[in-house]
Amino acid sequence: MKIILSLYLVFAVILTQFFAAYFFSKGRTSYRKAFAGVVLCMSFYLFGYLMIINTNNLQEMIFWNQIQYFALPFVPVLWLIVALLYTKTIYSLSTRLLILLFAVPVITVLVRLTNIWHHFFYINWGIREYFCYYSLYLERGLWYYINISYTILCLISTIVIYFIGYLRKNKGYTRSHFLVFLFASILPLIGIGLILFSYEEYSIDYAALLMPISLLIITYGILRYDFLEIRGLARETIFENNLTGLVVLGPGRLVVDYNKAAEKFFETINITLNNYPIDRILEHEPKLLEIFESEEDNDYSCVIDGEERYFEIDTMQLGDNPREASIRMLKSIRDVTEERIIQGKLKFLATTDSLSGLYNRAEFMELAQREFALAKINNEELSILMLDLDKFKNINDNYGHATGDEVIRVFGHMIKTSFRKTDIAGRIGGEEFAVILKNASLEEAKKVAEIFRESVARRKVIYGEQEISFTVSIGVASFSENSDKIKNIEDILKMADNALYRAKAEGRNRVVAFGVQVE
Repeated sequence: MKIILSLYLVFAVILTQFFAAYFFSKGRTSYRKAFAGVVLCMSFYLFGYLMIINTNNLQEMIFWNQIQYFALPFVPVLWLIVALLYTKTIYSLSTRLLILLFAVPVITVLVRLTNIWHHFFYINWGIREYFCYYSLYLERGLWYYINISYTILCLISTIVIYFIGYLRKNKGYTRSHFLVFLFASILPLIGIGLILFSYEEYSIDYAALLMPISLLIITYGILRYDFLEIRGLARETIFENNLTGLVVLGPGRLVVDYNKAAEKFFETINITLNNYPIDRILEHEPKLLEIFESEEDNDYSCVIDGEERYFEIDTMQLGDNPREASIRMLKSIRDVTEERIIQGKLKFLATTDSLSGLYNRAEFMELAQREFALAKINNEELSILMLDLDKFKNINDNYGHATGDEVIRVFGHMIKTSFRKTDIAGRIGGEEFAVILKNASLEEAKKVAEIFRESVARRKVIYGEQEISFTVSIGVASFSENSDKIKNIEDILKMADNALYRAKAEGRNRVVAFGVQVE
């Protein structure tokens, strides 16, 4: 009998150590890490029992019993944690929860190690012989019953969690998955019941005998369903470890599931994700709440650590029929800040004249056409200034092209800072520029142009040791609701260009207006 029991325990110890190492190496998810801890604690516990039944020395038995209690109190707690994480009853372990769960096991270890001084755990111990082997008989104290009650509570809670999962088929698992863990959790509870009611007669640790069977049941589940490996790995790759934040919303916009990236996103905006309705979680973020309640894709921006970040929040309907799809959604949160910055730079390069900092000709014409169309639709006035630097060729010839480029830069900056932010300015050619003045009459445009002309005439450009003065000629044209002859933006530009030609012909450094009535 002793040999059979010893071989059984040796096999169980080897099996538990193997699976502890295996699941620890595969521990990319939280429940796997917790399960590796369960199996490792089982290994210590079973090894201690193996040594107890293979000695007839009371002190050695007491020593190995102490070794057992370095691991035994943590088995039911870790088993419960596996259930909580595996069924997604909770998504992470907070410090407060860890303290709550492990308080009794930690105290149990300390009480057991110091039992010789107070006898709170075991009042007395001795040796009994059964079936040709010696067994350690222990008379139980107060804390033993506190610890065993806590152990029973953890195992019953575990069974309830798996049973609920079995009934609901929680998180997409089949019922067979839950049955494996459910039966594996019932056996240790049966073992504890036998210890409480039959230990006095035989002094056998039934829990130690049944735990390897529990492990074999789980092993069967792994080999039969492979759910700890393939499904967990698939979920990690596709969902859990996805760099895109993923949030699953169920009926009532309840947060059903989310991954690490989503949790991190909400943490950056000081929001804690949990299994509450989304309107409760985002009650102080109405803009984000509107996006999450919407069935459309949306953009979202916020300031994080002093930097504006941009996010695309897309929606995927979950369910085959429209009724289900309307209440079940997957929200994906993708940080597109770098993309937006690159897009902004590319757009700037494609639409901006690098020397003057104004719109280039193509972009200016597109914007001008759009503003002309809006002015016609809304019966608004629109004016255009055509500007040309006087005798710019002389500046290039006398001072060099680098000086000419500096004059263009200065002139472009003057245009950007002298007109309204709503006005549109562009570089049309070498030294020719244009400005669209929205909601401005011909007279208003002429006054603005004259003020700008005077400002340019007073400006000096210092380049190297050179001080260069320059002037500008400006042609002004306007469109109003009575301008029936003007069909498109090119007509106004041509009018402004004609006025500019007259300004140059009349001596330069002046403003000339071209009204429709002149034609």
